[in-house]
Amino acid sequence: MSEMLSQDEIDQLLTAINIGTSYAGIEEFEASLLKRRLQPEEPYGHSFNKEVAVCRFTGIEREENLLADIERKNQKQGMGNVTIPHTKIKLVNYSVCPKCNTVFSFKDLMCYYKNPKPDPTFSSPVQQIRGDTRVCCTECGMYFFPTLIISDGTPRNQTQFLCRAQTINAIEDFFKEQGKLVLTQKPQNMIRKNKKEAFRNDVLLEQLESKPTLITNLLQYTPPPLMLNLIDGSNIEKGDVLYGAWRRIAKG
Repeated sequence: MSEMLSQDEIDQLLTAINIGTSYAGIEEFEASLLKRRLQPEEPYGHSFNKEVAVCRFTGIEREENLLADIERKNQKQGMGNVTIPHTKIKLVNYSVCPKCNTVFSFKDLMCYYKNPKPDPTFSSPVQQIRGDTRVCCTECGMYFFPTLIISDGTPRNQTQFLCRAQTINAIEDFFKEQGKLVLTQKPQNMIRKNKKEAFRNDVLLEQLESKPTLITNLLQYTPPPLMLNLIDGSNIEKGDVLYGAWRRIAKG
């Protein structure tokens, strides 16, 4: 999957109009992310080891200033700072090198994950892109795991930040452990139409209740109208495609 928005995604974002509809479970969903204590999860990624620092937000003044810097940079670049419709929730990457305080915007993270520092422990570049969730600081060379902040104007909770491909990989691995194929692993999910292809999103958020990291990352890459379908559980019935993204079928 490309990290850049497809034309279909752009069109859906432009037509996402808040008409005041009441969506099933929206208040409960908002409360679950903002108010409850999220169960801690081990960092995702095949390269995880305890020597890699986790970029945690604890709310001290310096961190709040750095988060504000990231939000401003994201806004200027037109990427990140994702708002979930009909809620107060905003998802913002908190990506600051724990050693030298270099700030990474959402765009910076996407550029890094597309071309990570090569690691020979991965069998191929594709495997590394899907499984290496670390970021290597461009200034000091320290590896760290970035964080995704769940905010309603004030940071309330946090999960690990994953790129699009890593989110898909982690969700597929989670279901594979239960003996179930989903998303790109299930051949029946491939759709082809008008010389384009996409994958159906056959995952219900309630099935990921124990994995808030997977929920928040899946949502942050999903266009607003499709976010609401995910939240009320109608995405499978409506035939929504993963991330709302169609890509042109490669020739040859």
